[in-house]
Amino acid sequence: MIVRCEGCAAKYFLPESKIPENPVKVRCPQCRAVFTLVPPTVVAATAKKPAAPAAPVAGTAPKPAQAAPVAGTAPKPAQAAPVAGTTPKPAQAAPVAAAAPVAAPTTPRPSEVSQPRPQAPGKNNRKEARARRLARVLVSDILCYNQEKRDQALIDGNLMTVLGDEIKKSWELYKEKVGADVAKSTDYFKEALNEILAEGQKVF
Repeated sequence: MIVRCEGCAAKYFLPESKIPENPVKVRCPQCRAVFTLVPPTVVAATAKKPAAPAAPVAGTAPKPAQAAPVAGTAPKPAQAAPVAGTTPKPAQAAPVAAAAPVAAPTTPRPSEVSQPRPQAPGKNNRKEARARRLARVLVSDILCYNQEKRDQALIDGNLMTVLGDEIKKSWELYKEKVGADVAKSTDYFKEALNEILAEGQKVF
């Protein structure tokens, strides 16, 4: 973070680890002037994690479906009415085919159900998140110390010309902190310029 004295306009670089959460009073080492250090607001994006599927409750078994009537069984024959004066013969039942045994449903054990394991964030993800956060801090510093110039430049349409020197200094500091490879392979600094300094307009 770049800190500028309000008395003598001297600039100092404050490491990211020493940026306070709330405004504090500081004294300039050169002119001994006391001014308020206001930290910039940093908005960190959060990735929504997918919810893990619910595991089946141990000890509960699904309800077995009702078995369909077994094929091969013959209906019982209707008994004929007896003739007067004769003794009716008992009707013989038709043979019933043997039904195949129905297998009972099995309940899966909780240990057999596979559950996805959350993956730990990789080193590259942490490095890119730090680069995105640093880009927003540096661009917020430009806006903090050049609010009136920025507002007029947006009206006149010459934002790059008016704040070109400040943007170049912040860019060089950004490359030094995150590395030239990360700075050139990502658009974090450019996105911060358009979102914070240009108020959402695609100027850079």
